[in-house]
Amino acid sequence: MATTAGRGILALGVIGVLLVSGVILAVVVDPFTRQPMTVGPATEWSARVLLVLGVAWVGIGMVSARTRLVRRPGAAAARATWIASSRPWRARESSLGLLPLDRWLMILVPGGILVATRIVQAPRDGLWSVGLAILGWLVFAVAVRLLLGRRSPWPIIAAVGGAIVLRCVVALVAVSLSGPGGVWPELWSSPALRILYVTVAFALVAWVFVVAGWSLAAQLGPRRATGVALAGMGVAYALPAATIAVVGARNALRSWNEQIGVLPWDLARLTGVREGVFPVEVVATTALIGTMVTLVGILLALPKRAAGRVR
Repeated sequence: MATTAGRGILALGVIGVLLVSGVILAVVVDPFTRQPMTVGPATEWSARVLLVLGVAWVGIGMVSARTRLVRRPGAAAARATWIASSRPWRARESSLGLLPLDRWLMILVPGGILVATRIVQAPRDGLWSVGLAILGWLVFAVAVRLLLGRRSPWPIIAAVGGAIVLRCVVALVAVSLSGPGGVWPELWSSPALRILYVTVAFALVAWVFVVAGWSLAAQLGPRRATGVALAGMGVAYALPAATIAVVGARNALRSWNEQIGVLPWDLARLTGVREGVFPVEVVATTALIGTMVTLVGILLALPKRAAGRVR
């Protein structure tokens, strides 16, 4: 009980750090914020349908964790993703004894919601931006799979899947309220609400990588698990550097949000990135920090012998 309480306190501390970081990011971005562009009715209603599915998945997981609903087909998968994403130190136990159907659902439901959310987020930019965003997640998944070796991948699948659904729910809320006559433009006119939205969105993105590392602690040990989380987060923020090198600074800034899927919904347009208003120095600094975090994470994630040879 004491250990569980201690981990809960640690999780609250981590969430607090992420929220503070999100506030700092939101304050930096806010002076460049512009009125959001509206979306078409079809996109808005698609987002609402996806939002209902995402909320239903999370709700089933929460209810199944305390009731007999867990015995229903698919409920065990939702329960595993909810527990693993909200209490990542229980990811391993939450994924034990799952039927093949539940294991498939742990992959297909979060993955399907992620892909559909990316399509809804970038209707004007084509499927190439969706493909690049998905490719980034696949690279992360392959790297983790190689690090795990013969160990079970289901704890991290449950943890990351649940965190992705939570992140998508927040993004879908924004799109759902952005249509003609919607309330999002009015809400966005409030500086406090803008900062709150960016803060929560950033914290949830970072939480995906935190739970990824935390869920691996029982299998890889605290050091290597922390390395996996840091490397994943670093790559997510260092990726714009490679984009800038390939397509040029202006085009990279214009498509940063769509390509890596890290920033909150439509932040590229909201901050004036598409017109080159957002300062390039902020992006360059973020890319540099992300690269450093990635290198540190890789060194920590390597086995001791391999890490020793690298040094």
